[in-house]
Amino acid sequence: MKLPARLLLSFAVLALRGQSAHAQQDAAPEPPPPARPPEGPIIINFPSADVAPLRTLQLHFTHRFADPVQDSNIHNLFSFDSGAAVGIGLSYVPVEHLEVGFLRERTLEDYEGFAKYAVVSGDSPVHVAVRVGGDWRTERGYPEVFTFFAQATAAAFLWDRVRLSVIPTFATKAAGQRFVLPIRDNVFNVLFATSVAVTRTINIQAEMTVRRAQSPGTGWIVAIEKTLLRHRFSFTVGNTKATTVDQYIAPDFNGLPHSNVYFGFNLIRQWKL
Repeated sequence: MKLPARLLLSFAVLALRGQSAHAQQDAAPEPPPPARPPEGPIIINFPSADVAPLRTLQLHFTHRFADPVQDSNIHNLFSFDSGAAVGIGLSYVPVEHLEVGFLRERTLEDYEGFAKYAVVSGDSPVHVAVRVGGDWRTERGYPEVFTFFAQATAAAFLWDRVRLSVIPTFATKAAGQRFVLPIRDNVFNVLFATSVAVTRTINIQAEMTVRRAQSPGTGWIVAIEKTLLRHRFSFTVGNTKATTVDQYIAPDFNGLPHSNVYFGFNLIRQWKL
């Protein structure tokens, strides 16, 4: 074969190899999307390590049925037709990574105001947030009406679907759920939470409050959550109905056995303003 013909053949081979390489690059799968946290700014009752996007307004309802499942029957629709402890919360993100808001809880007529700042977020495998605020109890005759609290939340991902959170919490006053135990001063407790992303829109979450400061037992609650665009709905079951820091940091179960189980739900709606 003459030299020009060999050169032409070599160029042809190189061109074919280049086309094959480009085809392989075009066919290469796109990298998977980053892990999606299986909770929003709130896990069930505890604060998560995340803050909603900038200029997000969030409306938050909590509902905990009053009657324990064990003492329920067809007459109160197995506790679904009983009274309830209802909470109404509202929060806003005026500055990136900073959320401010409040929650009004029926038990003790408790008003909780707070500010939460995400210290570490984004692509980091560990997220960290700090939260400070106060609880103001307006129920008539209840002593020691104000509690200051400080919390930190550290959350880490496992296997892109499981998130573990640790929430060290300090409160100047632990009120419990009602007039069962005396007010406890300067209470520190470490709270734990686990969240699992079953699918892109279904999560399972669990929270635990370790027994501290004369509490008769450990508080726990579990939820299954369905998410839609800017909506979160979770059905809850647990032995504690407390949703504010001064009540859940050392639960007293309102004088009832800590083996009682209660149903409830959370409903969260967000708007981008």
